[in-house]
Amino acid sequence: RRRRHRVPTPPALSALDPAADLNFRTISRRGLASPSRAWGGHLTGGGGGDGGSSGPLPTNAWYGNLLSHGAASDPSRAGEVAHVYAVPYVVGVSPPGPPRFPSPEPRGRAETMAGIDILLPYMKTSAGNVQMVYLKSNGVSLGAIVDRGTGADVRAPTSYKVDADEELSPLGVSLKWDHVAMRTSIVRGMPYGTMRYGRDPGGRHVLPVITAGSRVRSILVDGEAGSPGTKMLCGSLTGGAVDQDPNRRAAVTSDGRAETHDVRGEVIFQLSQSDFTWVAFFSKPVKVRCFSDAVPAVSAPGTDSEVKFRLDVTAVEDGGSDDELVVRVALLSECSSGRGTIREHCDFLGTLGYDTVSSKSGREGYLSALRKGAGLYSKSPLVGVDLPGDGGEDDEGRMTNVVFDWDATPVNPAGRGGDSGVALGASALRAPSSGGGKVPDDDDFIMFALPHHLEALEKVGGGEVGDDASCFHTFHGRTCLVRGSVWNLPVSHGEPQSFLADRPPAPEAIPSLAEALNEDIKYKLSGNVFRGAADTYFPAKVLAKLGRIVEINEELRGLRSNDDLGYSDADEVMIEESASSAAEVPLPSDSDVTSLLDDLERAVEIWLKPGGREEKGAEAEFLYDTSWGGFINCGCNYTFTKGHEGDGSCYNSYPNCPAVEDVNKDFGNAFYNDHHFHYGYHIYAAAVVAKHRPEWGRKYFQQVLLYIRDIANPSPEDKNFPTFRQKDWYLGNSWAAGLMSMELSPHGREQESSSEAIAAFEGIALYGQAMMDAFGDGESYESARLVRNVGELLTSMEVSAANRFWHVWGSKSAEGGDVSSGSGKIHVNTYPSKYTKPVVGMMYDTMASFQTWFAPQDVVSYGIQLIPFTAVSERRDDPEWTRVLYPVYADACEDANEGQDGRFCEDNGWSIVQAGLLAETGQIKEALDLASNIPDIWNSDGACGNSRTNTIWFISTRKPDDVAVAE
Repeated sequence: RRRRHRVPTPPALSALDPAADLNFRTISRRGLASPSRAWGGHLTGGGGGDGGSSGPLPTNAWYGNLLSHGAASDPSRAGEVAHVYAVPYVVGVSPPGPPRFPSPEPRGRAETMAGIDILLPYMKTSAGNVQMVYLKSNGVSLGAIVDRGTGADVRAPTSYKVDADEELSPLGVSLKWDHVAMRTSIVRGMPYGTMRYGRDPGGRHVLPVITAGSRVRSILVDGEAGSPGTKMLCGSLTGGAVDQDPNRRAAVTSDGRAETHDVRGEVIFQLSQSDFTWVAFFSKPVKVRCFSDAVPAVSAPGTDSEVKFRLDVTAVEDGGSDDELVVRVALLSECSSGRGTIREHCDFLGTLGYDTVSSKSGREGYLSALRKGAGLYSKSPLVGVDLPGDGGEDDEGRMTNVVFDWDATPVNPAGRGGDSGVALGASALRAPSSGGGKVPDDDDFIMFALPHHLEALEKVGGGEVGDDASCFHTFHGRTCLVRGSVWNLPVSHGEPQSFLADRPPAPEAIPSLAEALNEDIKYKLSGNVFRGAADTYFPAKVLAKLGRIVEINEELRGLRSNDDLGYSDADEVMIEESASSAAEVPLPSDSDVTSLLDDLERAVEIWLKPGGREEKGAEAEFLYDTSWGGFINCGCNYTFTKGHEGDGSCYNSYPNCPAVEDVNKDFGNAFYNDHHFHYGYHIYAAAVVAKHRPEWGRKYFQQVLLYIRDIANPSPEDKNFPTFRQKDWYLGNSWAAGLMSMELSPHGREQESSSEAIAAFEGIALYGQAMMDAFGDGESYESARLVRNVGELLTSMEVSAANRFWHVWGSKSAEGGDVSSGSGKIHVNTYPSKYTKPVVGMMYDTMASFQTWFAPQDVVSYGIQLIPFTAVSERRDDPEWTRVLYPVYADACEDANEGQDGRFCEDNGWSIVQAGLLAETGQIKEALDLASNIPDIWNSDGACGNSRTNTIWFISTRKPDDVAVAE
């Protein structure tokens, strides 16, 4: 189904093929680096293993673990890695094998259950870690029995593939099982686990099975408002009578025999050990029976089953309809009585200061909302971006409307809606604006929204948000139901990105700034950088460093000439004082500036030439990956002569590509790790060259676009790259972890440096603006404007996400406790107060951890959120947060220096970051003094891509303490 035009879709940045049109060589992936067989109809040739795909595939998507090679080969053995956090549920694909039917049912058949696990996680928090954990026994599994004796592939009877009938979506993935007619859509924010059942080859309905790891305490059938429903009893798992312990009685018949019940629409069952209460909705009338473990009055030895409750549909009454049977399961309460296995979590919920679905006051309204919404499910949702249109290029109020179209699909196409006799009014759900024309019944559609969604939807709706209790407390904050099948989420671009800070360098700092500039302008790149004989990260940081030197020189020349530089936070007096100071200092000669620009152009350009060294391109050449649709690097096996480390070369050449075979090469670039970190520096440097040499910019526009198309392609019309590779639209942040995270990480996707992600998108915006100036008008101008708008949008969203998930401070904690905020702003701290670190070093889908991949010292976890020093840093780093962070950063630097000859921070560049952070608190003079005492490491790897020039510039353009505190 082609539905992409239901949401705004930007045009492609380019129609050029990286190989056929731009001559980059190609490579096809194999082994774990190839798409798994789970991609099904999206594959060509090999069908998973070695081969290509029929189009670009997402490599960093949040649901990737479900499509790993491990999950594809045998979901039943994939373990905890094959789980994803759909919010609020963790969803897995390896249900435990249910117990066989008790006597007198046939006991010889081998039963395997295919389907999904629906698990509600809860938080475990320490001073340096917040983690979502779950007990599998507390969850439920929804699926069907696969009979090994029917000719199914006995190696993987529970295998599935991506449903080729549905479009790929950044908000979810649709799966179709290979050996049973069963489909599901796993979507961010889903209130229910949903399974669609077809018919077997003989035309018989596939019969659903629900299992749980806890025995059943009570079951109610077909309740409604004002009536709890009919009680139902199960048979015992042993098939015989059980003399139960009266204090732990299960809902089991006295003789242990199962009863068959007619179900018109729903079954509510409360489980004993977990204390969870669940509701299952059926789109057609069905007959069901159940079996449960029971606790005998006198315990006896015996085998213990992983499954302690099983509900089977034994017949479907469809009245001749060919519609699928749709079963939807949702958690009603995680703390039904307060006597379950996670009592500590239930006690914690009572401290939040707001109600949740498990609060007594919220249960009735939440159940009412679930009943009303059960008739519509999200199948293949779409994300659209309505970017700014023509005109208003100088307007600082540019906005993008991000649109989620949830693809609300009726469970019964012939008659829409669920239990229409149940009113929704008691739930007081937030209702987002649908932006013109409501689709009948779609306002009954419900999904869970995170706090930043609620804030945006409230602005669009223009009304007060009710204090409803249809919320879970999740890893990402208060997560509440909203109604409406389309969400409009406006994102302000903020002030246009600039190479300049909001104010000029302080006049008293300009002499030292000019002194550093005159020295740094003569910086010489090593020979290997000019030949592209290196990885794609560290040399790129050096290129961006040179770009900053060029821009600072340009700024000081502009001040000297009294040019209108457009500072957004400087009055005439401030600008005149800085201009007077700039007029009194010597600046680099034109020849020195030209020489540096020549070197920068040459070093940026080498990576943009296809064909490797034989075509005068980079020795570590870029390639187009035909299996995934991506711009990756071949890699470099580096060799050098001792004493001439910077003049070495790569002793490999295409097709011998070490980075393509080894995830540990080049930071996993060819495995789609950190692409935005790496390419962001390249793009920033290209923006500087294009700004000063527009003819070069026009010549290499399409080549630079390959970096941008790889990490931020805005359009499905571009058939060579997936859209927005790094982006998690639901959470709002980017993910750095790529292919191997799917195979190995039980915590899902991950990103370390939020600041480098922000800088990458800042670079895209600046490059777009530089190329708008270079083109002036025409088709290429429009493409450049699209680049700028995409960069601004992603920068704004990434800044917001960093302040939600990586920067930890605020005037409210996740539990609702108030603390003072000197800035007068209200900032809600996402994490529980037990997490005491002011940053998150590594953010995963289900874990926030104070650590990094590459060093154990605390200062590294702090510093990695603060690099590089560019103009966007002022938007990124709230002054209140910097004042919380600086004292612990300084202490961490001292701690790291112990045992390292007192030089860990200096040798590794973290003392430079400390000086910049001190300036962000408003202590400009003290920061300049600190920077002046840093040893001469500016040209070393430890300088973290910073120059002395840029460090002084950064410090001297921060807001002074009297202004920062006042605001």
